[in-house]
Amino acid sequence: MHDVEMVKNWILQIAYISILAIVFELLIPSSNMKKYVKVVIGLTIMIAIINPILGFLKNGVDVNSTLEREYNYNSIDINSVTKQAEIERNKLIVDEYKKRLNEQIKERILDIIDASDVEVESTIIEDLNDKNFGVIKNVHVVLSNVKYKMVNDINDGKIIIDTSKTDEKGQILDNIKNDISKFYNVPLKNITIEER
Repeated sequence: MHDVEMVKNWILQIAYISILAIVFELLIPSSNMKKYVKVVIGLTIMIAIINPILGFLKNGVDVNSTLEREYNYNSIDINSVTKQAEIERNKLIVDEYKKRLNEQIKERILDIIDASDVEVESTIIEDLNDKNFGVIKNVHVVLSNVKYKMVNDINDGKIIIDTSKTDEKGQILDNIKNDISKFYNVPLKNITIEER
């Protein structure tokens, strides 16, 4: 508190001297003495500004001890902060990669089948230092409100499944699995499709 208090007092002292100088200057009549009074006032303000700075230079200032006293600042371990930031950055990279991957898989599925909602959850190798980073281990797909019609129809390149032919339904789901397996090099046994 000592150094902060000292700076506060210094600023107040300069403000008081400036106010007194203005008042004193207003009291002096316009004459030849006015310019001498301004010089004396200027020197007084300069001395008030320079005096504490000379004290700091003479005694020396330990900024770290001042910060520790005033703000409970302790020296920070830069390495631990850097490692924590790197961990957070890597987590953000992995999360963004998975998000984009899931969106891409979802778009591929929606190009094959007409459903109101497709949820994709993939499991990948998340270690950025691993040479296989990003390799997909598992894919779980949930299809919601798949549009079925009684007749097979291709509408805008999307397949609408005939509910009377469950073999075709299974074949379409197999086509989705095969597409994901071939495009992302995921074993078929690691791809599951659930319908709600």
